[in-house]
Amino acid sequence: MPIERRLDASSGVLWTTIRGGVTIYELRQHMDAVSEMGGAHYCEIIDTREAEPLFTARELPGLANHGRRLFGRLKMAHRAVIVDKTNLIHFGISRIFAALAAPWVTFKVFDNPDEAVTYIDAAIAARR
Repeated sequence: MPIERRLDASSGVLWTTIRGGVTIYELRQHMDAVSEMGGAHYCEIIDTREAEPLFTARELPGLANHGRRLFGRLKMAHRAVIVDKTNLIHFGISRIFAALAAPWVTFKVFDNPDEAVTYIDAAIAARR
């Protein structure tokens, strides 16, 4: 699977990296794994700079609905997605998903990794 997760319990951040081709099914599996590990309350940084989506924007509403079923009743921590700023398709797909998921999660898209980390650090500090 091209999706790797690492929970840093001391900082409260779930680090996810997606490399290579990734399908909607694999993204659903990632959501399932996050749900099973109780990861909804951890902020997550998702690095997609080396990912190649093997799906279309038409499949995103189904993915958002899957996430809503898993997490919609929970207090989800913030998510930050890092995209390759030279790849407008990645940026567009991430922004579309952020809009679809907005009812159940705060999900922001960044092309600068440092800005994503700063955003997540601020979200964690605000919860304390």
